[in-house]
Amino acid sequence: MCLNMDLMLYYLVDQDMMGIIMVPIFLYIYTLIFNMELVSLLINKNKLINKFSNLFLLQFKFYSINNKSDNLSYYLAGLIEGDGHFNTPKVLKSSKGKTTKAGIEIIFALKDRPSAELLKKIFGGNVFLNSKKNIVRWMIQDIKSIVKIINLINGKLRTPKIYGLFKMIDFLKMKGIEIEKLSLDNSPLNNNAWLAGLIDADGHFSIKGFTSNIRTYIAIQFYLAQRKTDISGKTLEDIMLKIANFLFVKLKSRTFDKKYDQFIINTSNKKSNEVLINYLNTYPLLSSKYLDFKDWEKASEIYTHKLHRDPIEYQKIRLLKSNMNKNRTIFSWTHHKQIVYGLYSI
Repeated sequence: MCLNMDLMLYYLVDQDMMGIIMVPIFLYIYTLIFNMELVSLLINKNKLINKFSNLFLLQFKFYSINNKSDNLSYYLAGLIEGDGHFNTPKVLKSSKGKTTKAGIEIIFALKDRPSAELLKKIFGGNVFLNSKKNIVRWMIQDIKSIVKIINLINGKLRTPKIYGLFKMIDFLKMKGIEIEKLSLDNSPLNNNAWLAGLIDADGHFSIKGFTSNIRTYIAIQFYLAQRKTDISGKTLEDIMLKIANFLFVKLKSRTFDKKYDQFIINTSNKKSNEVLINYLNTYPLLSSKYLDFKDWEKASEIYTHKLHRDPIEYQKIRLLKSNMNKNRTIFSWTHHKQIVYGLYSI
């Protein structure tokens, strides 16, 4: 028997997850053949199956653990595309000879300052409070942190904001830092945490109705809006249509404040909400919106099974609604520890 070991290993690894899983199996079979152990193992079929099962589980565990940093990278890419901005100077020095600085800026609601501080701790930068506007700004301006973040999100963006990233890469090139420009990510949305990042930036969980008047219109809705065109002039229709299809809803549009054209995604049916719930329980939110989602999920469970027809269950949804979004006054951040040390390790 003549096998090209290097070629076979290269092929297996190049097949992504399945290839990674197959590598130890291939190596083990290869060893068995050349050590003449295959015959004895085949006699004991259960022993062979157990060996392969253990190898599979070991490799799957390895893949999952090492994929956690990618989860956070995808989440960060989505967050930046929602509420972030690439601030890139056109020149290396100002007219006065002062060295210019590039910066990545992400805006958070004031109540989400702990989330900004968490990301600062992981990626660097500084968090600035603006109490007048009820926001905090996470700013990354040191070159080391900027390069780190660019390398993490490069190839994971899905919107025209990629042109802002490319401008920053060009600026870094003038400083002698070479980074390859990777294209837009077109992988399925349920493959990674990108959409979770975008939802943390711009998504909204809503409970309609459930007032003291039981005749009012009721619905459990999720809402996501994005402007139709980026500052680059490129449309966001492709990605918004992809999100709408993922959630089994129609993509709508509206003009906000008589001057801003937006694409709108709105879920309210059982199938759409179930898809979103399954996704966000796989790739959780990091901001206080996580708390709104979990309350929204509870309300959805009651409503989907028509339990709200019971006055007691109806009141439960009313209570959940009364403490969500702008009405929330008590915040818990225990999900940071659970998520970051679980799914979003880096």
